[in-house]
Amino acid sequence: MKLGFIGAGEMGSSIIKGLLAHGYEKENIMASVRTPESMARLQSALGITAVVDNARVFREADWIFLAVKPAQMPEVLAQIVAEKIPSKPLVSMALGWTVEKIQHVLPAWPVIRIMPNTPLSVGEGMTLFDFANETPAPTRCEVMKLFEKMGKSLEVAPNLFDAATAVSGSGPAFVYAFIDALAQGGVGQGMDEKQAILLAAQTVLGAAKLAMTSHETPNELARKVATPGGCTAEGMKEVDASDLKAILQKAVAATTRKAEEVSKKS
Repeated sequence: MKLGFIGAGEMGSSIIKGLLAHGYEKENIMASVRTPESMARLQSALGITAVVDNARVFREADWIFLAVKPAQMPEVLAQIVAEKIPSKPLVSMALGWTVEKIQHVLPAWPVIRIMPNTPLSVGEGMTLFDFANETPAPTRCEVMKLFEKMGKSLEVAPNLFDAATAVSGSGPAFVYAFIDALAQGGVGQGMDEKQAILLAAQTVLGAAKLAMTSHETPNELARKVATPGGCTAEGMKEVDASDLKAILQKAVAATTRKAEEVSKKS
């Protein structure tokens, strides 16, 4: 199955890197980019077929992945209509572009809306899915399995897609900020920065894996580490006093509002 990407920026290239790292043949991936310079860089870095011709990708790919900015979607969809491309699975990751909006331009196409995140490139991604009614069950299963090679997948109701995007799509940025803050706490106590980042990042990785496999909630796991009267409990007093939970909840709420605004403008 040949996968064709329109756009190979941060998210598109993360998906391509993740697929290649998990055994997908580079001969079965192609991407269209805007400039010859970007084409040369992509071919050199990943070894896939790169072009500056969207129409070629539309024609040759079995599945079309739209990895473009929301503002570029009208132009790209108009190109598909103009080229009279036969209906085929169309996977879009453009913020704000719902299945219904895309099908308004491409009626009855098997549209798949996704929201991945960049950890896909290292096999620990989280991808959200919403499917058009026209998307056959085997196609739904196939695309979810494709992304499960690179992490976890979850079908989300359309009315919750923006909120879920705020948690998993934008979430890595919040986590990186936490890792940096934790590491800088170590630096402030005299640690070397490189060592502090290693400690913080590995600790977040390990804690996340434990949270994924444990039957206990993250809050319960935190209480188990913070033995009463111990040093962790002393540190947790400062965490609680800073109201970290409220700050992150506000971050998710703000991100959701912005996603909803983009949806209304698209």
